[in-house]
Amino acid sequence: MTDNSSFNEEEFNWYKAAISQLSNLNNIPINISEQAAFFIIAQLQLAFRHPNNNGESRDVVRESIQPIVDYFTGDVREIIERGFHPEFDVDIAPDPAWDYYEIWQALHNIKNKIESGIKLIAAEEMANDSTDKKLKGILEPALEQLEAVIENDLTTYFVEEGDY
Repeated sequence: MTDNSSFNEEEFNWYKAAISQLSNLNNIPINISEQAAFFIIAQLQLAFRHPNNNGESRDVVRESIQPIVDYFTGDVREIIERGFHPEFDVDIAPDPAWDYYEIWQALHNIKNKIESGIKLIAAEEMANDSTDKKLKGILEPALEQLEAVIENDLTTYFVEEGDY
């Protein structure tokens, strides 16, 4: 196994040649429990959310797991289907009595803005002024919020040596 930090054209061609040996006609028999199938689908749903996970391989995986999804019925099927839709995502917020609760909320809001910026540029093949302006409009408020957290919320608790 080689170090992946030196991934180059030769390495890419090696991967491409290996993958081209795979057949789309031969099925691999698989025998797993219902619980394992559910967990595999859940893990793939997480992978599907990655902003750079787009293209043919993603689509092939999504199509390939459909028969497993179709196996399930009732409440389990509903839960699996929800996993394909971000509107059902659940963010577990910490206890409001926690000292960092407000900072956590602010950082989470900033993270969401940054993620929307990443999603915006992931869909673009070439840089352009329009996208740059939209990205700037997303990131500047996030930066202002981050600076406010650093300046207003964190410095309150710092005690430097000699201050007491």
